[in-house]
Amino acid sequence: MSAWFHKKGMALHPSDEAALKGVMRMGDGECVLVTVIRPRCANELRRYYAICTAIGENQDPPRDKDSIDCELRIRSGHFDVMPIEGFEIRTPKRLAFDKMSQEQWEAYWTRVEAAICEHFGPEYLAHERAA
Repeated sequence: MSAWFHKKGMALHPSDEAALKGVMRMGDGECVLVTVIRPRCANELRRYYAICTAIGENQDPPRDKDSIDCELRIRSGHFDVMPIEGFEIRTPKRLAFDKMSQEQWEAYWTRVEAAICEHFGPEYLAHERAA
């Protein structure tokens, strides 16, 4: 069973009905193993894709946000290498919430900001900060 809890003081409290039901099924003294995962901020991912969209709309010819996203992942070093017939093919790694923690996202964002500034221009980041 997976469940969400929130920290209050030195205790963890159920964050939803499913978590509460899980705790209620436990007997006194029963232990559970907890893995702490900080959820990522969905607004940051939306902002990232808005920037990719803006960059793509200003290319000649225009490009879609997905191609800009793939380029930025590769330019920022977020890729795997597949050797195929003597060539190294770079394939972007995923940004999915279950594949990247908030800490990993923050490290990625630092690298991707640099790639955006270097290859597309800092105005995309400045515009997004003002919004």
